Amino acid sequence: MGDKKNKILKVAIGEFADHGYKAASTNRISEVAGVSKGLIFHYFGSKEKLYTTAVEYSVDLAMQEVPVAEMPTEDFIQGAIWSTKQKLNFSRKYPAVFKLIMQSYANPPASLAKRLHAYYTEMLQVQETYVNRVLEKVQLREGVAYEDAHDVVRALFDYTIMMATDFIRDNPEATMDEMQPLVNKFMNMVAVVEYGMMRET
Repeated sequence: MGDKKNKILKVAIGEFADHGYKAASTNRISEVAGVSKGLIFHYFGSKEKLYTTAVEYSVDLAMQEVPVAEMPTEDFIQGAIWSTKQKLNFSRKYPAVFKLIMQSYANPPASLAKRLHAYYTEMLQVQETYVNRVLEKVQLREGVAYEDAHDVVRALFDYTIMMATDFIRDNPEATMDEMQPLVNKFMNMVAVVEYGMMRET
């Protein structure tokens, strides 16, 4: 990709991230990139094609920088910490790219919808693996639906990821030992799910 085309694309990523597709202005893009509006359409054809290219570039970058296949799958806490650190590092390194990906996930270009869905589905499937592993170790009592138990454990994972995200954001260089309290809290919450919290009367 040529220097001018690459500059247009990077400026467009910031413009779309800040204003969304509809409110984004090719006039602003041309002004910030220091090129004529005609050159933008020469390279990309239309505003829609420019947006699609910007999203595709962003997703490709995310897949390279945060390869889901490398996420640890044997231990939930390790996986949650890995994914949280990767996400935070990526968002800090490429804030506009990260913002555009989040926006496009909610309302993706039609030509990229399947690809985006597949990428996020892969991430969710890793989390689903952890949920299933926890439930495999628990014998549900009579009257408890598997779907309800699944949702409770899933909520624990979501809460743990939220705690890990907050902790790592405030302590970016934290070691696993320093995060041990989060591990203990998660295991305690799993024990509550497994054994209950009400004293037998």
